[in-house]
Amino acid sequence: MKKILVAVVLIFLVVFSGTAFAAYPTKPVNMIVAYAAGGSTDILARITAKYLEAELKQPFVVVNKPGAGGSVGFTSIAKANPDGYTIGLINLSGVIVNPIVQPDVVRYRITDFVGIANVVTDPGIFCVSPDSPIKTLEDLVKEAKANPGKLSISHEGFGAGDHLGVAEFMKQAGVELNPVLYEGDAPAKAALLGGHIDVIAVNVSEVAEMVKAGQLHALAVQDTKRSAELPDVPTFSELGYPTVMQGTASRGFAAPKDIPAEALDILVEAMKKIVATPEYQSELKNLNMPIDFIPGEEFTTLLIEQDKLWSDLWKTSPWIKK
Repeated sequence: MKKILVAVVLIFLVVFSGTAFAAYPTKPVNMIVAYAAGGSTDILARITAKYLEAELKQPFVVVNKPGAGGSVGFTSIAKANPDGYTIGLINLSGVIVNPIVQPDVVRYRITDFVGIANVVTDPGIFCVSPDSPIKTLEDLVKEAKANPGKLSISHEGFGAGDHLGVAEFMKQAGVELNPVLYEGDAPAKAALLGGHIDVIAVNVSEVAEMVKAGQLHALAVQDTKRSAELPDVPTFSELGYPTVMQGTASRGFAAPKDIPAEALDILVEAMKKIVATPEYQSELKNLNMPIDFIPGEEFTTLLIEQDKLWSDLWKTSPWIKK
């Protein structure tokens, strides 16, 4: 009788525990974005939050925490209470590179995260204002060589992908530009159109519609093939700079590493369903964001692999200097 009673209690506990957590989430979930409101990363987060709310029946609240090239927001995700109620949108390579190049300043490591899903991979691009005398990448090189250090170009943080792309371009072209920090593509575009800087280094999704409308002029895309959204814009590769690829950004969702496995599984499955819907695909297509879905464990593995790649490169040949 005693054995039967113990068995019943154990079964009850297992069933009750599973049922209790199956209700996740039972309250609003914070979704941290490490860049300013209005930029493409923020827009992607807000669209995804809307679909997660519909799928999981709880609010997903976007919280913008820009600063230090994304490190402020990334740290907030990594160091959050790992209860499943704080997740965030992370950008490769920024989330990986920041702790590598500033290990004494940045308070997180890539192993502090677990992947939920990568959603978008977005090529980098250089653009100028439509009235700029610079019309081609060759024009930019000529002007930069004639005026070393005079031409200013945006970036989102020391060691971020766009900054690395700028650094690699300067190295390969043998020119000196003046990189200027902006906390996101929205303030960078405003600065360009306001005449405060000469060039912006951003991603295709952030400027494609403005380029099509003639509000910006694109110089080159960081990819091996031309963008489907901007087929008339040449690639850095075809213009003789095949190694300028660092500005291409993957964007995905992650959580603190110790999030309960049940919560993580629910989030991963929700993302799988969302990305498969025609409505979500259509919204991202309208924003020129190419979907590149990498779920859960695969995304975590990608983060670890990329971290090793960049760490090894930094040890053997640091690619940028303060």
